[in-house]
Amino acid sequence: MASNETKEDIQLEEKEQSPLTTDPQFSYDLLRHVLLPELLGKEEEAILYWAGKSLARKEALSSFVEIQRFFYKAQWGVIKRTKEKKHEALFELSATTLTREHAPVSLECGFLAEQIQLQKGFITEAAYEVKKKKPLVFEITVRWDHKDPERNDS
Repeated sequence: MASNETKEDIQLEEKEQSPLTTDPQFSYDLLRHVLLPELLGKEEEAILYWAGKSLARKEALSSFVEIQRFFYKAQWGVIKRTKEKKHEALFELSATTLTREHAPVSLECGFLAEQIQLQKGFITEAAYEVKKKKPLVFEITVRWDHKDPERNDS
């Protein structure tokens, strides 16, 4: 390092030389939309769904407001409950700039399904579809069966 260069000068120079590393979304996008699809192949949606369920068991939340905060903090988008019936609930997930139309939101579905399962005490499944393309909005349907209680084998 030249004696007249400061640490700030070097950092500024590095920033100018590699603009991609200064974008925090780049790392997320690279992992979620490039690397994971390549690694998981045709099983991507199923693996992400079960990974979401597993993550939810590690991050058990006690209310829907906490789920909404988690989605926001994880940069998964804004989720809101639009309808609830006896055996199902409908949710809208408004995508973030990180979400792509053709990318699966299976991770988010699995996470939501498991959180609802933990809160309701019944085995729960979720599925999604694109509701609107601009802005990108997904509809997630979560279903449970009152005759199929969650088993706690602990």
